[in-house]
Amino acid sequence: MTVDDWFVSALSFPQSEVEFPVSLPESQITRRSLLKAIAIAGGVVTIPGLLAACSAGSSSTVTSASGSGGASGGPIPLLGVGLPSSVSSLDVAREAGIVNYVIALLVQEALVGVDASGALVPSLASSFKQSAPTTFVYDIRPGVTFSDGAALTVEDVIASIELNSKTGSTSALAYAYSGVESVKATSASQVTVTLKAPSSQFGWVTSPGTLQITSAAFLAKNGAKIGTPEVGLLGTGPYKIKEFVPDSHVTLVRNDAYWGAKPEVAEVRLDFITDETTRQLAMRQKSIQMALNVPLDQLDQWKAIDGVSVDVATDNSLVTLAFNTTKKPWDDVKVRQAVAHSIDRAAIVSSLLKGHGEVAATFPTKQEWGGLLAPAEVDALYASIPQYDFDLEKAKTLLAASSVPGGFSDTVTYPNSGPQIGKALLTLSENLKAIGITLSVKEITLEQWIADLGKHESGIYAGWYFATTGDPAEYTQQLLNGAYAGVNGTNIANYDNPAVTSALAAEQKSIDSAERAKLLSQALVTAAGDAPYQPLWWGQAATAFGPGLAARNYGPYFFIGPWATNVYATA
Repeated sequence: MTVDDWFVSALSFPQSEVEFPVSLPESQITRRSLLKAIAIAGGVVTIPGLLAACSAGSSSTVTSASGSGGASGGPIPLLGVGLPSSVSSLDVAREAGIVNYVIALLVQEALVGVDASGALVPSLASSFKQSAPTTFVYDIRPGVTFSDGAALTVEDVIASIELNSKTGSTSALAYAYSGVESVKATSASQVTVTLKAPSSQFGWVTSPGTLQITSAAFLAKNGAKIGTPEVGLLGTGPYKIKEFVPDSHVTLVRNDAYWGAKPEVAEVRLDFITDETTRQLAMRQKSIQMALNVPLDQLDQWKAIDGVSVDVATDNSLVTLAFNTTKKPWDDVKVRQAVAHSIDRAAIVSSLLKGHGEVAATFPTKQEWGGLLAPAEVDALYASIPQYDFDLEKAKTLLAASSVPGGFSDTVTYPNSGPQIGKALLTLSENLKAIGITLSVKEITLEQWIADLGKHESGIYAGWYFATTGDPAEYTQQLLNGAYAGVNGTNIANYDNPAVTSALAAEQKSIDSAERAKLLSQALVTAAGDAPYQPLWWGQAATAFGPGLAARNYGPYFFIGPWATNVYATA
């Protein structure tokens, strides 16, 4: 069985009960899919697809969230971490950037987690199953307490889910719960989620990408103040918030009430250091011992720091241009195609990314089709998807035949935590000058960039995404479904081709793998001809570790849970 064959949709099981979790073969998983449908930026954070190779009636438990595979040199009193951007809220339900997740997942947990191999595993649910196409059952782990000493109850789980699923929810994660019919306690230690209709992706909704569990009492008492410096977060994870100073740092201390193994790191201080030169200096001066999202074009500089090691892994990210199809002149397909032909994707991957990435032929990677299409079928599909390779002569011809043959001006922004995106946009800007288009490139804060994406006011965007599942439907649905166009929608191109939207609506309700593959394929091929997006690359990310530090199980799934429990001293 190949890597591509391992993964299937969370709901492509027969109607008999199927017990979770499942496990994967012990091989390197490449490019599996933390954020749902909003662009994010930061370190390596992914959630993989789900295997069908599980046995009914089985049940698994975990006794510790900490990983294995590295010999510890002893306790670490303080771990200083340099983050590439700041946050204005610790609550991912309000601000769902990847840096927010890096902080929050040290404090809060979900019903299910993801292990180092990429398998869904129990977390606050000791076991979980799909008892029918629209029914998911979770047995709540006994003996778990929040960091304030209160016991975890089914009421807390229900309140945390309903924060996202209730009608009129303003949570940034509410979109993932739109298909939820009800959330009920079916015993004193069991929660059952019932969907309105079968969903091709709901199996992943109760994982850390879209669920962080807190107490019902904490929610009722604090409401909109959650995530602020005054209130912080409450969870069952290995750490609790000690201090949050916006634009400066967050400090967390070990949660002695944690149900898992005691972390070796006693205290974590995460400093917001947006300037890369300053972050390097902080590492040289040993004021930080770890740095996330090290720019790929600066790896040699970081490796040259005495005692520093840099780990690189696929981060399953997608970087794409998005053209607002409802805003002139971007409503003209020839304009979109002209700009798509003006960016040299292969050169960006080889020169700017130093080979740490791959030209993206479409949204999902080839590996995300396991269980839906065989590798040869994926190759055939991708060969049929229209491509806009670098060709300035074609770009000139298309623009000359467009509604703006004399060219035009516009502005594109990128987050300060993604310098490689900014450099790629600058190369595009230079190329566009040759065909008569003036494109200004502007760096803004991560918070502002995320907020602007939701407004759908600009003509051109740079989107940076990390998938939350290993299912090709995720990127495809979020970026192409016309139902998700408009303000706060995930379809930032405002693209609405009735044929594509109809196919994707049908795919959402299907639990047949062959039918799903056919519908998704149709949507991708048709949409590519309309060029609402120009996919650029699937990426990698790097993390630097200071002298005497290393990480267990570093890889695509490292930051999808309480990652600091896997950092250890080597001597």
